[in-house]
Amino acid sequence: MGEAERYAEYMHKLVDRVMREIGPRESCSEEEKRLGRLFAEEVGEACSEVRVEEFTCSPKAFLGFFPFLVTGYLAALVLYYVLPPISLIITSVCVGILFFEVVRYREFIDFLFPRRKGENVIGVIPPEGECRKRLIISAHLDSAYEFKVWYWLKGLAVPAMVLAFTGPLVLLAASLARTVAGSTGMPDSTAFRVLGYICIAFVPVVLPFAVFHTRDVVPGAMDDMAGVSVLCGLARYLKEARERGGFRPRQTEVLLVAMSAEEAGLRGAKRYAARHRREFMSIPTYAVFLDGIYDEKYLTAFKRELWCGATMDPYLVDLAREAARDNGYPMKVTVMLVGATDGSAFARAGIPSISICCQDTSRLVPHYHTRLDTIENVRPESLATTLQLVIDMLRKIDGG
Repeated sequence: MGEAERYAEYMHKLVDRVMREIGPRESCSEEEKRLGRLFAEEVGEACSEVRVEEFTCSPKAFLGFFPFLVTGYLAALVLYYVLPPISLIITSVCVGILFFEVVRYREFIDFLFPRRKGENVIGVIPPEGECRKRLIISAHLDSAYEFKVWYWLKGLAVPAMVLAFTGPLVLLAASLARTVAGSTGMPDSTAFRVLGYICIAFVPVVLPFAVFHTRDVVPGAMDDMAGVSVLCGLARYLKEARERGGFRPRQTEVLLVAMSAEEAGLRGAKRYAARHRREFMSIPTYAVFLDGIYDEKYLTAFKRELWCGATMDPYLVDLAREAARDNGYPMKVTVMLVGATDGSAFARAGIPSISICCQDTSRLVPHYHTRLDTIENVRPESLATTLQLVIDMLRKIDGG
């Protein structure tokens, strides 16, 4: 693992310290801000400046409406038999919220939820010479609300989610068909009754999603305190390299950005990218996002994040793959099918980005967004591997 290996113990102990002293970190909470202050202390000596940027958002809007959607489904199902047009309206609203708020990460219904302040923390490491490029390395401070269905069902949670999302679509089609039939004077048919029975059959799958998202917040060791620790490791590496005459970026400004509210629908990253977009467009700027770091054998780069419609920068994908190959790390390059990282917010803002993880993306791992996301699942080697990858990407960008 080269130079990064010497920082593995430091990074792992930092994760452990946060698990013990701060614990779960709800988006925009005091615990999240405490980690932000600790991050500022850890990277401060390596930086010319550490600043905090406040923003406001509605962190509970992203998934907090699930109980209302389940209620809407049940109400629309009843109305399907007596008032199909009203059933159609309710189902259309529910499906629209699911699509725009959850799938596309748009702030579709945020105005209905309380607003809170989040804090992005940015450490600035200037280059030795004139600043001609910029590299942003980022991880998020907050940890997720526990997804109860994932914890209860483990591997069965994925088919359960598929069925739960399918139910409203079937009810939407059924209520539309009955509404059209009623407006044209067509009598009820056996087909409508069968569709109704199918929608009723979805109820046992849909109901648990009323408690899919609760107030319980997970420890967040691999998601994403491990990523934050790599940022701190990079700061320490660059500080010590400067002191002993080692590698120092000559023309690349490094921004270490600890984002707020990633688990609340990328709100912190969206605010930060929008605020600095013009500045980032003034010189070549690249952004690397670290998330889900726990086992180096699952080193992965995402070339697309499908739900958001975000495409990662091909140059950065190739650069990561090359840096991994140079170190003998097998790297998987794939598409994120469900969900998104802060990289999506930057990519959609036109800033070249890549998201990197050390997580098994072929299945729903038991400690993802559950109470099992503890330090016992985070290998020190995964932190060193990720840090070495970031160091080598910085070298290549600075020298390119």
